[in-house]
Amino acid sequence: MSIDSIKEAQAGVVAFISESGNSQHQIAMECGLEDSVLSQFLRNTYPGNMAKVADTLNKYLMLAKERLNIPETRCFYKGLGNTKVVLAAANLAHRHCGIVLIRGDSGAGKTTALQYYVSQNAGVLFVTADSGTKTASAILSEIAAASGKRMCGNKQRLMKSLVDYLRGTKRLLIIDEADQLTLDALQAVRSLNDKAGIGIVLAGNNKLYQQMVSGVRGGEFDQIRTRILLKPDVRNEYTESEMHGVFPDSDDQCAMVLKGFANKTSLREAAQLYSFAKECAKVQGCKVSAAFLKKIMEEMIMAYSSRFKISTARFANVAFSNG
Repeated sequence: MSIDSIKEAQAGVVAFISESGNSQHQIAMECGLEDSVLSQFLRNTYPGNMAKVADTLNKYLMLAKERLNIPETRCFYKGLGNTKVVLAAANLAHRHCGIVLIRGDSGAGKTTALQYYVSQNAGVLFVTADSGTKTASAILSEIAAASGKRMCGNKQRLMKSLVDYLRGTKRLLIIDEADQLTLDALQAVRSLNDKAGIGIVLAGNNKLYQQMVSGVRGGEFDQIRTRILLKPDVRNEYTESEMHGVFPDSDDQCAMVLKGFANKTSLREAAQLYSFAKECAKVQGCKVSAAFLKKIMEEMIMAYSSRFKISTARFANVAFSNG
């Protein structure tokens, strides 16, 4: 690699920082480089292989610049029916220091609404469960980390530390993807409600709810089920008015298409569809129409981009080569 290519990479990074607002640390992290390596490279003091670093950065910048062209299409809409339900349920659990279960379809906006609740209220802990936090000890450790307090030890020690810290605070604990938790983990969370008196929001799909209602009276989930104040069901069922609220720049015909797609799949997938359609429209120099959206839907179903791993620009040219 020539000196000119190295200079081009250096200038490209500096220009990208100015254009994107990303820090050197963010760029280094996304490239898999150490902060010190990027810093030294930009100052021409890196003792290692400058050409190799330049090659890594030039490859990064190609994709990073494309990301800058991805349009923001979805806005947070408080008027969305699902959002109203989620916010009301979270507020109920917070006010009454009780437990609510928010369950329903994936991609229906539960997480987005709960994150909004966190941003608008003090004293809320937010934890996302996954395959690594199924056990009681694991979820208690995540809750401790979310509290910002250093706590360690086995399940009993973690429980005692959390109860001592949270007792009397009347805080709210939100656990997203709660259907990932085992019964033991759920019992530990329920104990925080009992012993510390904090509110709990369990959010996820219908798996947890089905486990509670399908068992016989006196079953293993009864201690949790009987403490739940509210069990709202959130569905991928939307109106055109809601689509206008979520996608404020869509016209009536686009809103109708997005509504049909969201009701058939999910709001999340409708947002992905509209974002990609806007990106392709920008490449083509045209506006997003209902027909354009339908064309994108067809091409997405065909999995053009993932099958052939082609760029957005080429995808747009292939997808719309016939008008």
